[in-house]
Amino acid sequence: MSLERLINRSWYGKCGWTHIFQPIQPLVKKLVKQKRTGFLQQTNPSYRAPVPVIVIGNISVGGTGKSPMVVAICKLLKEQGYRPGIVSRGHGVKVNAPTAVSSDSLASAVGDEPVMLARQTHCPLVVFPQRDKAVQHLLNTTDVNIIISDDGMQHYQLNRDIEIAMLDAKRGVGNGQLLPVGPLREPAERLAEVDFIMSISEQMTDPLTKLNLPVVLTCLTSSRLLSLDGLRSLNSKAAFTADEQWHVMAGIGNPQRFLDTLTALGLAENNTTHKWFSDHHSFKESDIPETGNVVMTEKDAVKCQSLALLNPNLWYLPVSLVLPESFQQDFLEKLNLIKVGNQDE
Repeated sequence: MSLERLINRSWYGKCGWTHIFQPIQPLVKKLVKQKRTGFLQQTNPSYRAPVPVIVIGNISVGGTGKSPMVVAICKLLKEQGYRPGIVSRGHGVKVNAPTAVSSDSLASAVGDEPVMLARQTHCPLVVFPQRDKAVQHLLNTTDVNIIISDDGMQHYQLNRDIEIAMLDAKRGVGNGQLLPVGPLREPAERLAEVDFIMSISEQMTDPLTKLNLPVVLTCLTSSRLLSLDGLRSLNSKAAFTADEQWHVMAGIGNPQRFLDTLTALGLAENNTTHKWFSDHHSFKESDIPETGNVVMTEKDAVKCQSLALLNPNLWYLPVSLVLPESFQQDFLEKLNLIKVGNQDE
């Protein structure tokens, strides 16, 4: 079992071996609090963009559904006449300056999620670890009038107008401890300060209910598998209900959520094998089965498309997130208040 899986078992399960790091928790809590307090009191000045900034992030390590939320928010904003732009860190790669990302960019150069977001949203997108500088570059080189930050809730160099925190419905906040004892980047109490808490789930779960906070539920939709070359498609329910073996692979923060999505579409466990890789894994040809039906996430497909692969049965599952009408209304009302406030300043 990999170190990453052992850590996750401790954070989210009953094997709490990471509590050996408990003695350093007071120091971690102090540093996290100082960072947040410095932002709120502006003792550490942050960059205030001349346009609204929306951060879509989380307080925990790992996948919670930020990317589909970014896509859904960009779609909503476009429908309202906005010109959104996206900034992202570019996990797993090293960029030395703010770098524009297009649909044709290489994932190995700018990151897998940014390329996927560029393809799905067709919005201007810039990657750089210092998101404040990424925003400035975006404003200087494009005509965007609203910014979406993909992750970056703890990047306090960038001021923000709206925060949307994503939570995993099954894992919640895990053991509720800060890194490295638990999965949290900030205390669970931080959720009470964000504008919206969202979770991809069809129903409330115990981990969400225990928070005693208003959580907006949303869901993912998908109906077809696309071939890795993008030339063919399959009805997912028909493909999965056929008596064929499928190999599931994923290099994402929470691969179990991907498997759950496939199962909900009809994938039978007795017809399934799987292999999980670390988040943002750099795939190579030997990682991919040479024969048989293989299904992966769209984020992984972005990287695998550049490989020399001979298996003709490689597929990925594109998903989209459905925003509840009530959330759309509340979000747009808050955004309008921000615009009015900015005009008064």
